Amino acid sequence: MKIKPSAILFLTSFFPVVIFNLLARVGKAPLTQIRMAAVVGLVLAGVQMALSRSLLKHTTYLERAFLGFLAAGTAWVYFTPPEVAPRFVEYSDPLLNIVLFMVAVLPQLFGYDPFTYAIAKQWVPAAVWNTPQFRTINLHITYFWSAIFFFCFLSTWLGHGKPLFSTILPIFLNVGVGLLFSRKYPEYYLSRRFASRTIDPSAFPPTARELVYRMPLGFSPHVASGLKADIQFNLSGEGGGKMVLSIADGQCTVREGEVSTPTLAIISPGDVWLKMARGEINRPKALMDGLFKVEGDMNLLMKMGGLFKPR
Repeated sequence: MKIKPSAILFLTSFFPVVIFNLLARVGKAPLTQIRMAAVVGLVLAGVQMALSRSLLKHTTYLERAFLGFLAAGTAWVYFTPPEVAPRFVEYSDPLLNIVLFMVAVLPQLFGYDPFTYAIAKQWVPAAVWNTPQFRTINLHITYFWSAIFFFCFLSTWLGHGKPLFSTILPIFLNVGVGLLFSRKYPEYYLSRRFASRTIDPSAFPPTARELVYRMPLGFSPHVASGLKADIQFNLSGEGGGKMVLSIADGQCTVREGEVSTPTLAIISPGDVWLKMARGEINRPKALMDGLFKVEGDMNLLMKMGGLFKPR
């Protein structure tokens, strides 16, 4: 399986801080070694930012937080008295975690995208970025991470350098709790928010093509009041085809073929679309997992469950 550049850059974003901590804590590090460690970490963070801008055309809050942390640390070790400078290394873990806590809490409070947006956009299709579900899920995950970072701050601050509190517990919270929650929560939220109700398969036609042709029979005119739209279906595989579902003046018709500028285009394997209609696959989760694609008006896609009812 080919690894995406976004995944590689997400992992390497941690390297500057890790390298700084390793270099600054090898043996009884003198001030010159601490200063070198800070500069090396800062340069690596700058390289990371440059690579992200070049390859992905954007940077993440994590990358900016690490760059700011190492820039402040470099200034600390160079411009404070020699007896004070080493304390940056001593308190670097709690300082970093409080920086991450603020990065997780503050952006959305000032109208910016949540902490996890830039990372989540690397893993899910662009079609779902503007959906309310995507934002809600990311807000929940972001606030969960803010709690993780705060507990890591308390652990590293109160642990006074003991390995259990400064290393083992924070790693467990980040990897064993935070990453696991980030991976599992979207599926949990979507399954609860959009619980699929399995419908007797015998009530459905055997192919997705026939299903689309029967959709006008379940059309709800009162839900479509004032709506005018062309929905293009491009269903691949056996039992698929290209069809256009047109809604106008409270009427719904279907025809074979394509339309040049559809309001909404649905591109899906025929069997996937049929299973979603039967309730065997959760539709929002399938979209986030990339099982099918959409182009155009996402709000119309979200309304389709109300516009068409199985008969």
